[in-house]
Amino acid sequence: MESIDRIKAHYSFTAGDEKNLVSLKPVMEKYRDNFVVEFYHYVKNFEDAHKFLKDEATVKRHQDALKVWFIKLFNGDYGPRYLSELEKVGMAHVKINLHAHYVNAAFHFVKQYVHGVLIKEITNVDERVYMERSFEKILDINLDVFTSSFIEEEKKFFLSQKFESYLIQFANRFSHGLNIILVLGLVLLGVMVMGLFGYDLIHILDSGDLEKGLLSTLGSLLMLWVVIELMDTEIKHLKGGKFAIKVFISVALVAMIRKILVTSLKTGEVEAQLSLIAGVAVLGVIYWLIAKVD
Repeated sequence: MESIDRIKAHYSFTAGDEKNLVSLKPVMEKYRDNFVVEFYHYVKNFEDAHKFLKDEATVKRHQDALKVWFIKLFNGDYGPRYLSELEKVGMAHVKINLHAHYVNAAFHFVKQYVHGVLIKEITNVDERVYMERSFEKILDINLDVFTSSFIEEEKKFFLSQKFESYLIQFANRFSHGLNIILVLGLVLLGVMVMGLFGYDLIHILDSGDLEKGLLSTLGSLLMLWVVIELMDTEIKHLKGGKFAIKVFISVALVAMIRKILVTSLKTGEVEAQLSLIAGVAVLGVIYWLIAKVD
């Protein structure tokens, strides 16, 4: 957590702002009870309000604390002790699992309420604007500290922050290295498939069996297409692209089609071909559904 002096400096909170807030304290003390009434009228519309304000004792305790917090906005004493008290309040909200959204909404109400009071109590527009700026600064400082409490709660580590940070960096680099190895493997596989394609072409010329040779060559081309698609997908993934499940479905489709081409060269493989055709139909429907969603 930042020191209170650094926080005030970030919000350009000056001694003049402190004086403005102190001068508003007598005015705000008149509205202290009304503030709590209006505040509860506002928060009762929150969906989960009943979970945190379960009984009269809890409500009374919270109302008393709310009055104290409200008046301390105008005390003029905004040192380390004030920061410590704000941190305790922030952590109290975290411990009861209050959503940060409700805290922000509550602060919005406080700002609107005080602005309404200032409009009623200060007729001089320039003076009122000056006071409003000072109040908004201290309110923003309060919200800053409360929000930091939620952020600090999220920073939980199994061993230590430094160790887990190194571990995550190592895992990212290791994963990137595996992706590079995969690309190299696909390059090597592509070269091998090109060699197979060349072999099939030569086999056509040597064997003279044009039909069988063409089907074998077509199967090699399908394998080459698969390698190209996988390599293109992996390169996009390395550049930050999303995981493309559709490509893997298309690869499975191509593999099934190639299998059909191979079995068509053999007699007595009717049942195998029918099962492969059924598999192609299922994969085709899956591919269409994924493409439609994309």
